[in-house]
Amino acid sequence: MKRWAGFVVLLALAGCTTAVSGTARPEPETPPANLALVDPARTASVLTAVKTATEAVFSYDSTAAPAYDKALADNLTPGARDELAKLFSEIRNSPEPIKLVTRVIVSAAVEQTADEAQVLTVLDQSSTRAGATSKGIASALLTTAREGERWRIGEIKVNPAGAPVTAEKPGAGDRAIARVRDSARDGALRVAEALLNVNPADPEGTYARYESVSTGQLLSQFQQDKAARLNQIRSGGVKSALAPNPAAAVMEIVDDKASVLLYAATDVTDAAGQATKKYLPIVLRLHRVDAAGWKAAGIESVQPLP
Repeated sequence: MKRWAGFVVLLALAGCTTAVSGTARPEPETPPANLALVDPARTASVLTAVKTATEAVFSYDSTAAPAYDKALADNLTPGARDELAKLFSEIRNSPEPIKLVTRVIVSAAVEQTADEAQVLTVLDQSSTRAGATSKGIASALLTTAREGERWRIGEIKVNPAGAPVTAEKPGAGDRAIARVRDSARDGALRVAEALLNVNPADPEGTYARYESVSTGQLLSQFQQDKAARLNQIRSGGVKSALAPNPAAAVMEIVDDKASVLLYAATDVTDAAGQATKKYLPIVLRLHRVDAAGWKAAGIESVQPLP
């Protein structure tokens, strides 16, 4: 999938006016509460700082424990150090030498103020122990706070569930950008609800939901493969239900297009009644389609780094 190095917000914003005593006056401009993507350069700077901190504290080399302890002290609050100590207890207590390398694949700011940020991130992890190497990906929701020029991680949620984000009030300028960001995030959650719920007892309804939230190339793919998809839903017997509160963060907005990082859990039940939970870090490519709002033009799973 494409790697995102920065952010671009190019929005044509109409001025808002309020009628007072027969005259039109510009609405007073107040900054939005959530500054994520409102100032793309600042958001990119925060994500870079959090990326550096995350890769430092989620990587571990048993032959360099003092350096790791320094990384923890530099990049985590005391509370977060306790959280990570629990996550890393098995690794640190391993009798064999072990090396864990963590790299951020993709991240996006859920919320951001001048001094705090909440970042959704997907991590590539490679561990080597006793000559054997294993790889995998993990997702985490990180709450961070600025201390001088450094951003310290204060809370770590692995396999996170999101929390509702307060929508911005109507307004011009930066608040209008924030409203577009929030509407894209809400659109991504609606798309996920439609695409990730599968009911083999209602294949036509399941497929109709696919079409209702899709546009462009993705819609064309669904329509070309309609018969095969209906048969797969009907005969496969696999039921999938989106778990509550998927975490979502807008990566970028360019004109009427948006990319949204989404971490979802689904409860999957196969034809034999065996239930499992599946975790899906994905990127949704959205297009804003007039009154229909945001629809998905593409969906990509987040893959490990090479």
